[in-house]
Amino acid sequence: MYFLEGVSRLGMFAESLEMSLFNWFHLDLFDLIFVVTAVVFNIQVMGIYIAGKQKRFDMVRKFGAVIIFLSFPLALVFMNNLIVGQERWIMVGFGFIFLYLFVELLFDFILKIEFRSKPISHVSYIVLFYIVEFSFISIAFTIDVISGYLVSISFWALLLCLIYSLWPDSISILKHGE
Repeated sequence: MYFLEGVSRLGMFAESLEMSLFNWFHLDLFDLIFVVTAVVFNIQVMGIYIAGKQKRFDMVRKFGAVIIFLSFPLALVFMNNLIVGQERWIMVGFGFIFLYLFVELLFDFILKIEFRSKPISHVSYIVLFYIVEFSFISIAFTIDVISGYLVSISFWALLLCLIYSLWPDSISILKHGE
């Protein structure tokens, strides 16, 4: 009896997943742009972490420039959401995303200020970054479950790259261990 219930639940899950995938391939253009942009944003941050770990600062700058250019597709999605009257909290989420992109542009590309060396400005920047990540994930889940999971998975991969970037080099571990 329990086996049949399990099979029934598995069948319902498979149908639900099939419908979700079908719906995902029929997303509104602006929703698709948002999801792809959110995933690309996370991939670029992964690239920054990995390139920074490898001391490839020319690549860090290129990945950062791509992040800044993501403001254009996000602006299209924002304008569409404004026109259709999207929920207020989603618009606030976009506000945080645009604030983050503005901070990146201003401090890293225009003023070229090393604000990450000061704890108060760096902590504020990190908090803003995670608000942006929460906004990307939350908005993606309002679009579709699959979209939410795609953005979430890219965020978790980003966190793995962050851990990698902070992990001490094996050479320095060996030197300290000898």
